[in-house]
Amino acid sequence: MKSLAFFWIFVMSMALPLSGVSIRVQAQEAEHSDHEHEQTQKEKTHNDDHSEHEDHEEGHDDHQDHGEDEGAHDEAGEEAHEEHDEHGGHEEQGASIDPQTLRALGAEVSIASPGRVSQTVSLPGEVRLNKEAVAQITPRYSAQIVDVSARIGDSVAAGDTLAIGESSQTLQRFSLKSLIRGTVIDRSVTLGEHIQPSDAAFVVADLSTLWVDIALYPRQIGLVKKGQPVRISTTFGPEPVNTQIDYLDPIVSEQLRSGLARIYLDNAAGQWRPGMFIEAEVTLTETEAEVVVPQTAVIKYQGRQVVFVKEGDSWRPRPVVLGARDRDQVVIRSGVSPGEQYVAKGGFTLKADLLKSEFESGHNH
Repeated sequence: MKSLAFFWIFVMSMALPLSGVSIRVQAQEAEHSDHEHEQTQKEKTHNDDHSEHEDHEEGHDDHQDHGEDEGAHDEAGEEAHEEHDEHGGHEEQGASIDPQTLRALGAEVSIASPGRVSQTVSLPGEVRLNKEAVAQITPRYSAQIVDVSARIGDSVAAGDTLAIGESSQTLQRFSLKSLIRGTVIDRSVTLGEHIQPSDAAFVVADLSTLWVDIALYPRQIGLVKKGQPVRISTTFGPEPVNTQIDYLDPIVSEQLRSGLARIYLDNAAGQWRPGMFIEAEVTLTETEAEVVVPQTAVIKYQGRQVVFVKEGDSWRPRPVVLGARDRDQVVIRSGVSPGEQYVAKGGFTLKADLLKSEFESGHNH
C-alpha cells in the first residue's frame, strides 16, 4: 500500500509541470493566433484603404473628365448662343416691290411731311328748332275761322295768308298772315272753329338755320370753349359737317349738373331735321409736328410699330415712336424723316412678303 501511494504521488508530481507546460503552450498558440488575426485585419484594412484611395483617384479623374465635358458643353452653348444672337440681330430685310405694283394692289404711297393732329372729345347732341326763327300766328280778336289755305309742311313767305277769320263782335273778316318766311310746322285750327287771341292758329319756322345742342358732362364744362372746331355726324342722315361752337350756356343744369354748348347749323339744303340725335367731336387742342402720317401707315411687325419706308430699291419696316393722334392721323416722333417716301396704306402687303421670305430662308423661329 505504501509503494502504491508513493507511485501515485510520483505520477501527480510529474503531471503538474506537464500541465503547466501545456497551458503555456496553448496560451502561446492562442496569442500567436490572435496576432496573426490582427495582422490579417491590418493587411485587409490597408488593402481596403488602398482600394478606396484608388477608387477616389479614379472618381477624381472622372470628375475632372466630367468637368471638362461640361466646359466643352458650355463653350459649345456659348458659341451657339452667339451664333443665335448674330442671327437674331441680322438687319431687317426689305420687300422689293415697285410703287406701281403697290398701287395696283391697293396700297398708297406718300411723302413724309408736316401736319397737325387734334385732341378731341365726342359728346352727344340733338338737332333743335332755332327758336329765334319761329313765329306763332294768332288772331287779333275772337273769331270764327271761315277759310283755311295753309297746311303743315307748306313753305310760306312773310305776309302770305294762312287763314281767314270773322270777328265774333263786328262780323268783319280779316286774314291770318305769316310773319316770317319759313315752313308751316303746326296748325291747330279747322274750318268753322272759334279761336281766341291767346290761341296759336299756326306755327311757322325758318328751317334754313337750326340749333345743335351739345350736352357737356362736368369734366368737359371747363374744356369746351366758344369758337372750338367741332365735327357733327349722325348714324343715319346727312354727311358730317365741320363747324364750330357758337354759344355756351352760362348756367349749369340743376337736375343733370351738365352744361350746354350750342351750334348755329346752316341747313339751307334742308338735310338736317329737328329731333335728330348727333355725335359732336369737339377739338380741344391741336398739335403740329414735322412728320404726321395716316394711322393706316403704322402696322405691327415682329412686336414693334413700324412704317414701311423706301430705302434704295426696297421697302424696309422702320420702327417708329408715336406721338399725339386723332381720328385719322398720328405724329411720328422718330423713325421717319420729312421727305422720305413711305407706304401710307396697304403695308400689310409688304409685311406678308417679308414673312414669306423669312419662312423660306429659315428665319421663322
